[in-house]
Amino acid sequence: DLYLTKPQLQHLESVMKAMISTGYNGKVSDVAQLASHTHRTSVTRFLSKSTWDETLLNKSLQSLVIDLIWKRSKNTNEPIYFIIDDTISEKTKPSSKAINIIQKCSLHNSHLKGKIVYGHQILVSLLSCNGLVLPYSINIYDKDSMSKIELASNLIKSLPKPINKGYVLCDSWYSSKTIFDSSKKSSFSYIGALKTNRVIFPKGHERLGIKLHKFAESLDISDFNLVTVKDKQYYIYTYYGNLKDRKNVSIILSYPKDSFHDKGTLKAFISLDKSLTPLEILNQYSDRWAIEPFFRDCKSYLGLNGYQVRSEKSITRYLTIMIINYTYCKLCSKDLDHFSTGYKLAKNEFLYIE
Repeated sequence: DLYLTKPQLQHLESVMKAMISTGYNGKVSDVAQLASHTHRTSVTRFLSKSTWDETLLNKSLQSLVIDLIWKRSKNTNEPIYFIIDDTISEKTKPSSKAINIIQKCSLHNSHLKGKIVYGHQILVSLLSCNGLVLPYSINIYDKDSMSKIELASNLIKSLPKPINKGYVLCDSWYSSKTIFDSSKKSSFSYIGALKTNRVIFPKGHERLGIKLHKFAESLDISDFNLVTVKDKQYYIYTYYGNLKDRKNVSIILSYPKDSFHDKGTLKAFISLDKSLTPLEILNQYSDRWAIEPFFRDCKSYLGLNGYQVRSEKSITRYLTIMIINYTYCKLCSKDLDHFSTGYKLAKNEFLYIE
C-alpha cells in the first residue's frame, strides 16, 4: 500500500496519470485538468499538507530498485553501477515584491548554458546493471543543509554490498577523498573524471608533485596509445601512482585523436581498481552517461523542468512521485530497458481504463 491511505493512493494515481498524459507541463492545474474527478485544491493539499511520509514512499522505491538490479547482476554476472550527477531545474527569478516564492531556489552555474541561472540544483542517483537503469534517489541540493559531497557519500553508504563487482561513477566534482572512502566502505570501487589541476607525483616530481595538465604538456605523442572508445578515437596515457589525497591509483590522460595537446581538450579519469586496463576504465566510465537520457526524459515528459509547486515539502513529494512514475514506465516496458516504450504503453493503459 506504499504507506498511503486509500484516498492518498487515489491522489498519487491522479498525479501519475496526469504526468503521462498529453499536454502535461508540471502544473497542479494540469493534474486537475488531465486526471478526472480531481480538484486543483485537493491536489495542492495532497502535496503540501496531507499526512503522509514521502521518505517511506522513497524507501519502497529503493527497495524495489535494489531487488531488480541485484537480481540482474546475479543472473548476468555483470557489475552494478551507482551513478551520481546533478542537473538544474530552472525557474523564473521572482521580483523583490513577490510574496509566495518557490522555496529552496537559488543561483547556480549552468554548464549547459555557460552562465548563472536561477532554480533548483537537483542531485540524482541511478542504479544500473547490464542495460537496466533505474532511479534510486532524487534530492534538492541545499547548501545550507549539507554539501553535495556529503549527500552523495550518504547515498553510497546506504547501498547493500554488490553481488559481483560494483562501481560508483561520477564526474570530476565528486572525485574526492570522501567519496573514495565511502565507496570502499560499501564494497564499491570508484571510477570518475578528474580535474586536470589535481596534483600527481610521477618520477622527477616526487617531492612537490605536478598538476595533471602540466604533466600532460611534458609528454610527446609517442608516449600515448591510440584507442577506440564508443566508435571514437583517443590518445591515452596511463599514470600509476599517487594523488595528494589518495595513494596507488590509475589515472588516464586523454586527448581526442584530432586535438592532441590542443587547449581545453585534455580529459582525466581516475580508477581505484588497478586491475582494470585503461580501455576497460574508459568503457566503464562511459556507462555514466546513462543518467543523461534520464534527465532528458524527466524534463521532456514528466515535468522536471516545469513543476510549479512552491513549498519545499511539495517539491520533494513531487520529485519522489516523478521518479516512481519513471520506474513505473520502465516496468511497463517488456524488457525494462526503454522508458519511451513503457511511457507509451502506460499512456495507452490509462486511456483504455478511461
